Amino acid sequence: MPGPTPTPFEIHVPDSLLGFIHDRVRTARLPPPIAHPDGKASTYGVSHETMTALQDHWNNRYNWRAVEARLNSSLKQFTVPILHEGEDLNIHFVHHRSPQPDAIPLIFVHGWPGSFLEVERILTPLTHPPTEKAQAFHVVAPSLPGIGFSSAPKTKNFGPEKIAGVFHKLMMILGYDHYVSQGGDWGSLICRYLAADHPKACLGVHLNFVIALPPLALKNPLELFYLATRWMTPYQKEMIDRMIWWKKEEGGYAEIMSTKPMTIAFALVDSPLGFAAWIRDKIDSLVDEYEWTEEEVITLCMVSILPLVSMGFS
Repeated sequence: MPGPTPTPFEIHVPDSLLGFIHDRVRTARLPPPIAHPDGKASTYGVSHETMTALQDHWNNRYNWRAVEARLNSSLKQFTVPILHEGEDLNIHFVHHRSPQPDAIPLIFVHGWPGSFLEVERILTPLTHPPTEKAQAFHVVAPSLPGIGFSSAPKTKNFGPEKIAGVFHKLMMILGYDHYVSQGGDWGSLICRYLAADHPKACLGVHLNFVIALPPLALKNPLELFYLATRWMTPYQKEMIDRMIWWKKEEGGYAEIMSTKPMTIAFALVDSPLGFAAWIRDKIDSLVDEYEWTEEEVITLCMVSILPLVSMGFS
C-alpha cells in the first residue's frame, strides 16, 4: 500500500488576518518604563526601549508580503499527513536536495522559540558546499507539531520521543532509509530519540544543546562526590554556576509553559506584541553574541502566531 505523498506548500496569509494583526500591534499599549541601574535594563524582562522600537518597526516598516514572497521563493516547502500514536498530523517541512551524488540525507530539527526559518541561511552551503572536499547534504527541515505550519497534536504528552517517531516516518516517506540528524533545544532531545529508537536508520547525530543528568549514586559515586563537593576545574565551576544562574534567573518561562500552557496561550494568542515580548526576552539570552534585528524578531513571531491566530479568526 503506497504511503502518503507530500504536497507542495506556499505561505499565503489572507489580507483580513494581516489587517487584524496590524490593528492589534498598532493599538497595543505598553506598560510604563521602569527605572533600572545602568546596563541592567532587562533585569525584569525585555526592556521598554526594546519593545517600543519593535512596535515602531512593526507598524511603520515591516512588510509581511515581502517576507512571504522571499520565503516562498527561497524555500521549497511541503506538507504531508502522518499518522502516529493515534495522532493524525499534517507536517510542514522544507526539503532541498543536493545535486551531489554522495549527498547524505540530513534532518534539521529546531526547538523553541525557533522554527524552520533557522535553516534558511545554511541551505546553500549544505546542499551546494563551497569546495569539492566538503560533504553535501539533502536537507529536510520539519516544523515541530504545533509550531509554524505543522498541525498540533490533540492529546497530552505528545513529547520528543513521539515527535521523533513522526519525523522518522517523514524521512521514510521521502525515501531516506538512512540519514543523519541535527538538533537544537527541543530538537536535540528529538534527535537523541531518533538515534536511540531507530539506530539502523539514524546513523549520526549532531547536537548544539546537550542535556546531561546528575550522576547516580550507585552507578557513578565518584563523579557524584566531585559534583557535590564542587571538586572541579575552574571552567567546570564556571559552567555549573552559569547553569544555576540560568535556572534561577531565566528559566521561569519553561516552568509556566510546561505546567500551564493554556493559561499563557490565552494571554498571548490575541496580542502579537505580547507574544513578541515573550519570545524576544528568551532569544536575547539564549543566543550568544548575536544582535537580533526587529525584522528577524517579527518574522519569527509571525511564523509562530499566524497559525494560532487564524484558528480563532473569522
